[in-house]
Amino acid sequence: MKWPPTVIDGGLLDRRGGHLHPLNLALGEAEAIRRHGGRIYEQSASLAVTYGAPNRVKTAQGEVSATFVIFAGNAYLPSQLEPRLGRKSMPCGSQIVTTEPLSRDQALGLMPNNHCVEDCNYLLDYFRLTADNRLLYGGGVVCGAREPEDIEALLRPKLLRTFPQLRDVKISHRWSGNFLLTLSRMPQFGQLEKNVFFMQGDSGHGVTCTHLSGKLIAEVLRGHAERFDAFAKLPHLPFPGGRRFKVPLTAMGAAWYALRDRLGV
Repeated sequence: MKWPPTVIDGGLLDRRGGHLHPLNLALGEAEAIRRHGGRIYEQSASLAVTYGAPNRVKTAQGEVSATFVIFAGNAYLPSQLEPRLGRKSMPCGSQIVTTEPLSRDQALGLMPNNHCVEDCNYLLDYFRLTADNRLLYGGGVVCGAREPEDIEALLRPKLLRTFPQLRDVKISHRWSGNFLLTLSRMPQFGQLEKNVFFMQGDSGHGVTCTHLSGKLIAEVLRGHAERFDAFAKLPHLPFPGGRRFKVPLTAMGAAWYALRDRLGV
């Protein structure tokens, strides 16, 4: 790869890694569930859960009785649905932009080996080429998952610092999405009540970690909890500041470490 030496000094190449289309992955897995007899009910958000035998989950259209309940909503789980899960985690937002389609020569000039890349800064950036030769560039963290007013204004300077040759290339798409952060950056597994389990807090690694989580939950439902319990025994540390101050305190800490990255200390 060829970048200005003031931007990239070196790197580590993982030849076992790769990149994929997360939405297509989710759609393919949903289709696999359907083919194996499972059902997915969209537009049926859970509004309240009453624990017991059976557990009862209330939605706007009715109520579901279930032997098992699994909380796996991560950053999109309403805090009032199960307040215990929100005390040791915090939703954060990450933003992504894509350029207009590049010519083949432009794309190869950016990333001739078509690797996907992330840097090692505290507030890291990540980027790759798409199948139609756009540059996808993501980064930035908004503590508390507040939607930025102008995603392009937030990310374009970062993109141009890495690829100044794209100064005249337009941004065609921009969006944001949320992830659930934990203080240790380790995922949280556990049991809230009898037959009620949770998994959350992948801290930006959900595309890979949730597949492990699904396997461990499936093992628990079949009566084999050894691997799940190994994760559940990890300490779930609270963010300093409590419910009111954990977002501003975390944002201040992130700003401090981002400054250290800029200064190279």
